[in-house]
Amino acid sequence: MQDQQPSYYSILTANVRYDKNLSDSEKILYSEITALSVKAGYCFATNSHLAKLYDISKVTVSRRINHLKELGYLKVVVIRDENQQIKRREIYPITDPIIKTDNTPIINPAGESINKIDDTPIIRTDKGSITSINITSINKEVEEDAPQNNESESHVSEKKSFELWQNNWGFPNAIAQQDLHEWINDFGDELVTHAIEYALRSNVTARGADRYLWKVFDDYKKYKVTTVEQALKKEEEHQQQSSREYAAEKTRKKNYRQPVQKEKLPDWAENGYVAEKKESEMSDEGREELKKRLATFKRKEI
Repeated sequence: MQDQQPSYYSILTANVRYDKNLSDSEKILYSEITALSVKAGYCFATNSHLAKLYDISKVTVSRRINHLKELGYLKVVVIRDENQQIKRREIYPITDPIIKTDNTPIINPAGESINKIDDTPIIRTDKGSITSINITSINKEVEEDAPQNNESESHVSEKKSFELWQNNWGFPNAIAQQDLHEWINDFGDELVTHAIEYALRSNVTARGADRYLWKVFDDYKKYKVTTVEQALKKEEEHQQQSSREYAAEKTRKKNYRQPVQKEKLPDWAENGYVAEKKESEMSDEGREELKKRLATFKRKEI
């Protein structure tokens, strides 16, 4: 499936524009999805394609789509084949978000009543005008962030990397499955397996596995790592660099904590020093005794 080409115009409805729960980036993404929507009213662009358009990560795209879904502005439909393998994802922009407490029906262009629990996506007519359709009759399974890719879907669950993930972190959720599928297509099952093993050696938990591996594969792309051998070499360089930085930090802390001994100057070197008069070490009695002994000594000489 080729990447979609956006329409010259996009749609940003008032309820999206003024929703304080949405960030500006999420509003722009909604607008982009409407520009990429085909006549049937949905956009089939992958997270990879949307990430490239705005120079952001696929994780960021996934989060923004999820938030738009939670607020009722998008409906995500996953199309599967007879073997339950995912063929594509369809993203429907919703013109009027669902308010669960409001049962007031709305009317579609054909004059038929549509209950509020039925999402109403934007579609384009042949002349480019905007209308709405009821898609509740479409018999398709809706899932959160199901895996999808430009190439044909491979059996991710049969890959060694999938098995390694499942054995150590539990069965991967829909987002993790999508990421595994994209990583395997980009880097191959062997390198993905190695990256998971590297994460396990680093004591990465299931909660942080997806985010950690994204950083690993971003580094692989940055340094053009395509084989396990190249990955091992890069890991060794990283370990050596970390060891050097740790040693330098340890030395810095040791030098910082070592007390500096300040030499004390002698009293005579201080400003305003006045020498003390030394008291005689001989007492008055001692002096009298000394006089007597001298007198006795002189008499003997005579």
